[in-house]
Amino acid sequence: MPEPTTVPKELSVAIVGGGMGGLAAAVALGRAGVKVDLFEQAPKFEEVGAGINLGPNTVRTLEQMGLGEEYNSVAETDDSGLFFQWWDGIKTRKSGETYTKYPRSAVHRARLLEVLHKSLPGSVTVHLGVRVHSVLNLEKEGKARILYTISRPPVPAPQLNGGAALDTPAPAAAAAELQEAHFDADVIIGADGIKSVLRSTLQPASPAEAGPTSAGKPATHRYTGTYCYRALVPMVKAEALDDPERGVEARKPKMVFGPGRHLTVFPIEKGTVLNIVAFVSDRSAPKDERMWEGPWLKKVDRETIQADFAGWDEYPKKLLGLISEKDQIQWALHEVLSPTTWRSGRITLLGDAAHASLPHNGSGASMAIEDAYVLSGLLAMPQCNRGNVEQFLQVYEDVRRPRGLRQQLHACETGEMFEYATEQWGNDTDAIAKEMLTRTDWIWDYNIENDMKDARELLAERKLI
Repeated sequence: MPEPTTVPKELSVAIVGGGMGGLAAAVALGRAGVKVDLFEQAPKFEEVGAGINLGPNTVRTLEQMGLGEEYNSVAETDDSGLFFQWWDGIKTRKSGETYTKYPRSAVHRARLLEVLHKSLPGSVTVHLGVRVHSVLNLEKEGKARILYTISRPPVPAPQLNGGAALDTPAPAAAAAELQEAHFDADVIIGADGIKSVLRSTLQPASPAEAGPTSAGKPATHRYTGTYCYRALVPMVKAEALDDPERGVEARKPKMVFGPGRHLTVFPIEKGTVLNIVAFVSDRSAPKDERMWEGPWLKKVDRETIQADFAGWDEYPKKLLGLISEKDQIQWALHEVLSPTTWRSGRITLLGDAAHASLPHNGSGASMAIEDAYVLSGLLAMPQCNRGNVEQFLQVYEDVRRPRGLRQQLHACETGEMFEYATEQWGNDTDAIAKEMLTRTDWIWDYNIENDMKDARELLAERKLI
């Protein structure tokens, strides 16, 4: 990754989507002197979400982006290296603990987004209240175009905490309810999430791994057969349920297993909040035939949540009983198996738009940040210019797509293992705990500079550097 610089580069980049991956790319590109325009459909940046685990690979990547100190100031770090305790949810029996050679790191998603917002440099212009509805390549002009609609801007205009500029529509445009517009750039990055408009516009094909009824068809999101409940609980309430005789402590990060169900529990916000995610799965249909009816978020009652975990031990059920009424929501989990290509001309995909996955490896945000690091590193290279940028985008895809797809398939198997749905591990919690000693090594022990090394080798082979 190039050192931050104020020297402008001729390349202009438009990023669609102001989530984790889009913001990370904007920060890295902007600091490298690239002119960036970031388009977000929300009228203001809102730091929302729940807790996420970040593996050491991601912490290293943030450090290499120059964001290590800012991240560490908001993250929950356990220097003991304890990753998780492993429990059986039916009989609440602990099967072991997994320690790593790195401090465990978790953070409220909102805090990490705040870090990225505040780090946007002056070479970035933010466009809020913009709904992108299509993109296209302008081959004759050597550009790519975003077509979008501007909503009425909020009054007063939102404030940005970093050095980025905020684009505000002119008064005449502001008076209109909607305004059609377009924007041209040398490169367009689709970081617009699992429901990506850019991916649906480009219509890349699904890979063979998507299954016999989906392979070769335009890649889209699909229901995984799993929904979850997400909640943030005050730690003092969770600690009231501690059971010293069985070694149950709320502050200890833990995974609780069961047939077709499991819980992920860990502290965030400097130990004041317990993050709880409870997963419920139905694997009776083939992976590419599972269906979810209605909205992806469905309000339910406390009785429904308890019924989902009928037959479980009282401790995890009491823990679920702490979920507040506003958080009694089923979140349908969807995925996008990495399309056979991410690129069309000067347009490419990043993060969930390219490879949204189940969260069982704790690596969704990690993969997006890794993508942003590699893509920005390539576009910021002095040899990358308007004439050859498509080839640099292809190198980004060639380097990143295999890792993204592998993580998706691996995360799915991890979830099956946690829920006793595999032949290899069955319901042997001791065997699962042993597997977790090394299962994520290929993700965690990775240094993103290896991707840049591979990218430079490809560039040299293709005589681009």
